[in-house]
Amino acid sequence: MAMPEPDAEAIAKRDWLIDALREIVPGEGVISTTEELRAYECDALSTYRQVPMAVVLPETVEQVSKVLALCDRERIKVVPRGAGTSLSGG
Repeated sequence: MAMPEPDAEAIAKRDWLIDALREIVPGEGVISTTEELRAYECDALSTYRQVPMAVVLPETVEQVSKVLALCDRERIKVVPRGAGTSLSGG
């Protein structure tokens, strides 16, 4: 199974998007350096790897809502992620 090609339009607005995300989730809530993003390129199934454009770690429902609204408005694809342990039956 081939991985989809990165979205050129999204990549073109990466810096702007990261700044906008940092306005919503301040401090260390937005991860954007290549070194830090490597930890998020795959889960336990490491066959498929894709370094994300950014990782956002919101702490409130309001932050989640604003991040998703921004991404929807800018047509940025989002991959939600929980704990990733499968202990919750997912």
